[in-house]
Amino acid sequence: MEKLFFSFVTPAHDEEKYLANTLGHLKRLDYPADRFEVIVVENGSSDGTFALAKTFEGPNLAVLQSGKGVSRAKNAGTDRLSAQSDWVIFLDADTIVEPPFLNELCKYLSGKKDISVGTISLRPLPDTLYARAWFFVHNVGHMLSKTSFAIKIVRRSLFPSLRFDEALVTAEDIHMIRQAQAHGKFFYMWTKSVATSTRRFEKLGWWYVLFYWVFVAVLPEPWQKHFTYEEAR
Repeated sequence: MEKLFFSFVTPAHDEEKYLANTLGHLKRLDYPADRFEVIVVENGSSDGTFALAKTFEGPNLAVLQSGKGVSRAKNAGTDRLSAQSDWVIFLDADTIVEPPFLNELCKYLSGKKDISVGTISLRPLPDTLYARAWFFVHNVGHMLSKTSFAIKIVRRSLFPSLRFDEALVTAEDIHMIRQAQAHGKFFYMWTKSVATSTRRFEKLGWWYVLFYWVFVAVLPEPWQKHFTYEEAR
């Protein structure tokens, strides 16, 4: 089977605490190093995120800087995608991928010409029984609503025509997914190879995050621009 080329784009704002774990896992992927790239976009950090990211730079890992804002950072990353790339994986800075992930994803996506965007199931970090139950609810919710959390995957050929809306502080992923669906179907892949931090749920409350996500997701796009995203550091 032909190895698809994947591009990771990871925005990083004040992520010194989590980024090393994320990039360390990307370095250990069981996938040919010449068939994936990692683009870290530090955006307006006040801590040592940029210096930390630079220590991981290598032949297939680049570190960029942009103005503050997750949408601005993601757009900066897509502007630097390799021409070889088949799929772009937008990965949060507190989300880890285990060694077999890209092989699983490559097998799932190979030969599928009618899909343009999608996401995957996530495990919680730390992986407690309580968090696992909540994540099951969130995973099913994202599958049914065709939305994403912490990671989304978009066909590379849609860029640079597609752009993240830099006026959106929250729901920028929903906006991107809706744009991409004009070019193909949404997919959802179940996997045990990706996990993300529960810090946002622990700081803001599990019920609050659930209802906030549902509320903002169903709003008309012009209204979404009035909502901010509370950081959990």
